[in-house]
Amino acid sequence: MFDTQKTGLKIMTLRKAKDMTQMELADLMQVSYQAVSNWERGNSMPDISKLVDLARILDVSIEELLDSRQQAQTVKRALDENETLTAKEITEVAPLLKPSKLGKELEKAPVEGLELKDLQQLAPFLSEEKLMELVERVGFNRVSDLVPVAPFMNSKQLQTIIIQQGELHENLDDIISIVPFLEESFVADIAKNLIADDDDASLLLPLVPFLDTDTLMDLIEEAEPENMNDILPFLPFLKSDEIMRLLAKLSKSLRMDDLSKIAPFLDEDALSQLVDKAIDSGEKAPDIENVVPHLNPKTVKKYAGKLIEKGDIKTLKSILPFLEDGVD
Repeated sequence: MFDTQKTGLKIMTLRKAKDMTQMELADLMQVSYQAVSNWERGNSMPDISKLVDLARILDVSIEELLDSRQQAQTVKRALDENETLTAKEITEVAPLLKPSKLGKELEKAPVEGLELKDLQQLAPFLSEEKLMELVERVGFNRVSDLVPVAPFMNSKQLQTIIIQQGELHENLDDIISIVPFLEESFVADIAKNLIADDDDASLLLPLVPFLDTDTLMDLIEEAEPENMNDILPFLPFLKSDEIMRLLAKLSKSLRMDDLSKIAPFLDEDALSQLVDKAIDSGEKAPDIENVVPHLNPKTVKKYAGKLIEKGDIKTLKSILPFLEDGVD
């Protein structure tokens, strides 16, 4: 692949040696001065048909302009309609070719030797249809092999490939690697199939960032979590009222140390409601200092009163900084 930064610097150096402005070079090349500016900054390369004119105007050979004999030879072959470029050569000159020219060269080129890493370089210059055609021609062993070209592919194309791969459990790790390029509804379908096959909510974890909260809640509930550890990984992705809904379905009552784990994810009122229940049940609070910062003053005061009744001075001392006006 051409080093556009290096070539751009060469164009600028040669132009200045000719005492030419960007505008003057642009006029001679019959392009805009913005095009010349982009060449010199390395943002783009001249079209291959313009490369010969540029070398002539700057009074150098194409080899000197590109600072590469091999690339110069490839450019010359690309300009010759009677030549058939190899896939590797097309990869080299792709930035210089118009889409129509690139398509024609790819039609003629033998696919032998072309790899997915080559398609990654070609992808920005190809239509989605042409890229998919080349992917099929080159072939791949695993869905994860498509990661380099996935950003340039149509999501429906990727989804078709996944469906063709078969069992989700066998290919889940591969699928996860391209999930960011799939449609949200398709990711939701993957998640639903996983839970339908195996009521294990942990299978959802890699997909969670790509699911809406309604779908996530439905799937977690379908998996029927049995304890706090089953739902802890999902809490950062859920709203407070959704967390309370899950907690209500857990078979065991919540302990104060459980509350210390979920406190950052609950709003003040919800957490206070749970702490009130723990206080009323006589729950001892070894981790209360981790919960108190998230509580409203009224609940903190109530808890302090309970600690005084029990004579638990050690725990009381740990929450004193959070008491606003003492204990009645």
